[in-house]
Amino acid sequence: MLKRYYMELRQLRYFLAVAEELSFTRAAALLHVSQPPVSRQIMLLEAEIGTPLFERSKQYVRLTAAGQHFYEQARALVATAQAAVVSTRRVAAGQVGKIALGLGGTAAYVFPDALALFRRRHPEVELVLNPLNLAYHQAALLDGRIDVGLVVLPVDEDELETRLLTRMRLLAALPADHPLAARRKLSLRDLSDQAFVMVPWTKGRGFGRLAMQVCRRSGFVPHVVQEAEPMESVLGMVAAGAGVALVPESMEHLHGRKVAYRPIKEDYAAADIAIAWRKDDTSPILRAFLSCCPDGRAAQRRAAVRVSPRRAPQIRGAS
Repeated sequence: MLKRYYMELRQLRYFLAVAEELSFTRAAALLHVSQPPVSRQIMLLEAEIGTPLFERSKQYVRLTAAGQHFYEQARALVATAQAAVVSTRRVAAGQVGKIALGLGGTAAYVFPDALALFRRRHPEVELVLNPLNLAYHQAALLDGRIDVGLVVLPVDEDELETRLLTRMRLLAALPADHPLAARRKLSLRDLSDQAFVMVPWTKGRGFGRLAMQVCRRSGFVPHVVQEAEPMESVLGMVAAGAGVALVPESMEHLHGRKVAYRPIKEDYAAADIAIAWRKDDTSPILRAFLSCCPDGRAAQRRAAVRVSPRRAPQIRGAS
């Protein structure tokens, strides 16, 4: 049966210091300890191995042949231990590893700045990008296919944590030659008798469901003549004259000559877009990525301060 060895990393460090200095006194000074503990640990190490590692006299300290061999091995062991400590600290700091993101549709317009910042800060983390439309990020998070995604608030899943990123206004997308395109701004009710093109709203939890909700809030159920996905395909159908659509403002640059984009008057025609992740995910890489994403709550608070009404000045003598 093989003998088990219980040498300590401290003993290896003491041994290396003596082997390199060839002096117990200088090694102790280098290690910032007194000499007796160094001598004792070397003796314990030699007893553990079963052979002398040093030749000792009043004039010199030399490595034995066994000591020279052990020196090479000990250097490699200590270097491996140090590398393990460094790599473990890097993992704990979120500097190595990988993270899976949902990056399709609206996410492709929301995440780029955060991705660029994260790549600069953590160049050795692998970004696994999944081309999922926003409507399917929630399901992908719940089944573990992605670690970070986007959702339209509110979210009713207890397993997910969310943080507001931004608010996107919904725009009316019309064929460029549509009569309503002559107006600068539209109400949702102006669209009540129009044919709609929409991303599927009965599956997924994205802009299709939101568009249906804001139309119902305005007092009508949209007449959907065509469903398409992703949103770019919806706008392609609008450009072809198939109908009108409600789309996030991030899409306004698409089909510029064939599609007219008009603001919606109702304030509730907007989407609160949040970053989402699983509550039980304690990955340092996740925390590092979240730190690179903007906090839409802070922006909302600043906006609220800017638009807060000022108190009317008091006029003396007024009754």
